[in-house]
Amino acid sequence: MRQITFVLLVSLLVGPTVAAQPQAKFGIKAGATMANLSGDGWDTMEEINDSLTIEKKFLMGMAAGVFVEITLGTSGVSLQPEFLYVTKGGKGEVTRADGETYTQKLKNEYIEVPVLIKYNFTSAGIASPFLFAGPVAAFNIASKVQNKDVPQDDPTLGDKDIENATSLDFGLTIGAGLGLALGPSGKLTFDLRYTIGLANVYDDVDAADFDGHKAYLAEADGTALDFKNNDFRLMAGYQF
Repeated sequence: MRQITFVLLVSLLVGPTVAAQPQAKFGIKAGATMANLSGDGWDTMEEINDSLTIEKKFLMGMAAGVFVEITLGTSGVSLQPEFLYVTKGGKGEVTRADGETYTQKLKNEYIEVPVLIKYNFTSAGIASPFLFAGPVAAFNIASKVQNKDVPQDDPTLGDKDIENATSLDFGLTIGAGLGLALGPSGKLTFDLRYTIGLANVYDDVDAADFDGHKAYLAEADGTALDFKNNDFRLMAGYQF
């Protein structure tokens, strides 16, 4: 009798603990980004060269990487860190005083690490909707000015690396999605998210270091132009 009572007590104490232990599921994902640069950087570029007018546009890019979803109890809440390659930035349609036009892209490439809190709604079918939000850190791996369809009389408008890009960007992301059960344990995932940047993408520089053969997104005194990354993103993935 004592043995039966002991087994029952152990089952009552250990059972909920085992059931509540976090479970990790890994996955891969990829998708398209529609990015722009907020702030008054484009306006400042027009002021620096008053012969130009710039119409701001979205820059199309891509995102791809891996993620892991870690369940937190049985309430539908999970933690989802991600490790992604992402292209961000912005695009301007530039018109000169003589009417000539060209396209200028400010392209920033990052290794991005979102840490998302995710809520999965319960569902009896194969489809399960979810919401998520969390902070994002992004490590710059390349920044370039790319000019397309440039006027032939201006050889200075070649593609150049941006010398004063910051090494670290950070922001917040929020989004929603849908999971579709596939097989005994797999799941297709689709999500739409918006990420807002909270830091300037470019650093101040010493004006004495300016080199006419390099690109600096800064004013004449070295003050960095005010640009912050923002992007909409549509992603699809597979969770193992």
